[in-house]
Amino acid sequence: MTIQQGSGHNGTAEKPILLMAALPIYGHTMPMRAIARALIRLGFSVNFVSSPHYRTSMENIGATFLPLTGYCALSESMLIERFPERASLVDQQVANFDAEHLFVRSIPSQYESIQAALQIVKEREPGKKVVQIVDCGFLGAMASILNPSGIKPDAHITMGILPLAVTSIDTAPFGPGFPPDSSPAGRVRNAALHVANREKLSGLQDLFCELLASVGAYTNEFLFDAGVTLPDRYIQMCIPEIEYPRSDLPPNVRYAGGLPRGSRDPSTSFPPFWNEIMRISKTREKKIVAVSQGTFATLPSQLLLPTLSALSHKEDVLVIAILGARGASLPPEIVIPSNVRVADFIPYDEILHYCDVFVTNGGYGALQHAIANGTPLVIAGSTEDKPENAARVQFAGIGVNLSTGSPSAAMIRVAVEKVIEDISFKEKVMSMKLSTEKLDPIAFIAKQIMECVA
Repeated sequence: MTIQQGSGHNGTAEKPILLMAALPIYGHTMPMRAIARALIRLGFSVNFVSSPHYRTSMENIGATFLPLTGYCALSESMLIERFPERASLVDQQVANFDAEHLFVRSIPSQYESIQAALQIVKEREPGKKVVQIVDCGFLGAMASILNPSGIKPDAHITMGILPLAVTSIDTAPFGPGFPPDSSPAGRVRNAALHVANREKLSGLQDLFCELLASVGAYTNEFLFDAGVTLPDRYIQMCIPEIEYPRSDLPPNVRYAGGLPRGSRDPSTSFPPFWNEIMRISKTREKKIVAVSQGTFATLPSQLLLPTLSALSHKEDVLVIAILGARGASLPPEIVIPSNVRVADFIPYDEILHYCDVFVTNGGYGALQHAIANGTPLVIAGSTEDKPENAARVQFAGIGVNLSTGSPSAAMIRVAVEKVIEDISFKEKVMSMKLSTEKLDPIAFIAKQIMECVA
């Protein structure tokens, strides 16, 4: 584990130009946007490569927008039209589909977009150093590192805005959410699981190598490992306490801590029931439970509606149902219990500070928001990185892992009651909140940038 926090970067050295990019999906792009905005405030010039969907959002923070083009120019709103078959998939099928079609198959066009952006930046400001900073889902950056003839930035930094997926003798393979085990027997288990996982993913690995080769980049390294070990720095955006200990952590990995409360856009308007939340947060006459289906997997029948049913008869609980997208609404036939308040969208940092429990499908951003606000969780996720997030919540003791993406109302009710009654969950997440508040992740990132070009 490497966590090196200092006073920040050398303010007298000339700052490099930053070329940033992220997979153009909300949960990948918005953390990177928050980092970009903070670095701009420190005086860095930021160019952000994204899909046209995010152009205005990037320009609003003072970044120069440069376009992703071709296959990789995605957004959530395009997924149903582009991949209609995805709608019928469930659980691990979704994760497998996304790994291929959203991540790996985007490599060539991401690389071409980055090359075009590098050319623009270098021609605009010749002689200035350029640091490329991408999120861990932007796999095209690896082609930029590996291609010997392409336009090169002066340094490559990858931001870990998902759980750390690198192979370790102390952990099981990334995906299913198995707990770590560094005992002798555990390491034997881990080794066997890694062998089986490499065999299972051999087709994806072959496609990964084939698509890299199509743009002149070559590697035999396992795709989950290459994204971590290839850049000059891999900066994991969390505190070490929420990650698994690894005795063989690659030396380029750094822990920056999670983004603090208020790093994202603040709310400019609040739902009509906001005063009720403020009153209850002061009188403590009820417990407040927030439930959100997330911003990517938004089908309310999976988690949100079962939670409303689970807590509908609890007069001592106020439930805040967050639909995850501005303008969203529940179907008109849904009967809203009297103790439930529904909002289309509330930034997590605005609401979680007042909540006793956060019921979530377990995206990494939601987990980091919960830690930053000291809110224990009930977590239910079965797609993307969600089983791994849920396993880390269980490992850290900051919530209950329901081990399914479609829990019953009874499961949710029991879990919420357990988190409310057992103060250890609150104590542990508050300890993590304090650890987060001791760190300055943006100053740390700035320091790493300057070290890379020193």
